[in-house]
Amino acid sequence: MLGCGTAPCPARPLTPEEWAEPLIHLLRERNNGPAVLVSQGASLPIALAVAAKAPEMVSALVAVSPPAWLVLKQEFPQRRARWLWRLLFGGLIGNLFYRYARRRRFLDAFSRKNLFAQPEAVDQEWLEMLNQGSRAMDTRWAVYSFLAGFWRRDWEPLLTGLKIPVQIIFGTKATGIGSSKNWDDLNERLSTYKEQLPNASISTIPGRNVLPYESTEECVNSVRKWLAAL
Repeated sequence: MLGCGTAPCPARPLTPEEWAEPLIHLLRERNNGPAVLVSQGASLPIALAVAAKAPEMVSALVAVSPPAWLVLKQEFPQRRARWLWRLLFGGLIGNLFYRYARRRRFLDAFSRKNLFAQPEAVDQEWLEMLNQGSRAMDTRWAVYSFLAGFWRRDWEPLLTGLKIPVQIIFGTKATGIGSSKNWDDLNERLSTYKEQLPNASISTIPGRNVLPYESTEECVNSVRKWLAAL
């Protein structure tokens, strides 16, 4: 995706639709038929954008550690997002903060506080992966597009309107991040998703918010078993 790995990133705000375009291009280029989309965390809107723009290319959706339903449904004022970009993220302050935030000490503290169920699971492999991923300064545009809120809108109609199989996986210690941290607990989150997506497969595995890394085997096995049963 744009701004991730070795992919370039334009120095401007990005929307889920713009993140989705290269993925759609890749799917069409490979021409292997419809794919199963697997999203992690707040990348779910990108998967929804792919499904909306190229439904013929998507056969199923797996959402691992998706945001609280209120986060997915709540509109974020785009005027505020543009203000944050212009005054904070797009200039010198944003440049300096990114240099600070990609330090190993900051990444370690943030991961322990917000991402992992067991702080001791924040290992050197994880920190080195984050370090490598943030080494190029251009990656900040992708991070800041997310933080400014350009992805925030009401995604409920797209998610509830899907006609493909959907799997939702939460960690047993799942929490929100930032201002959404206390918006709901796991039981409330499970209840809301089951109510809004009655035909989806919704389950929990050990972990908190980065399940593919925290609980790799359980996460892979959960998806594999679900796909085998389709």
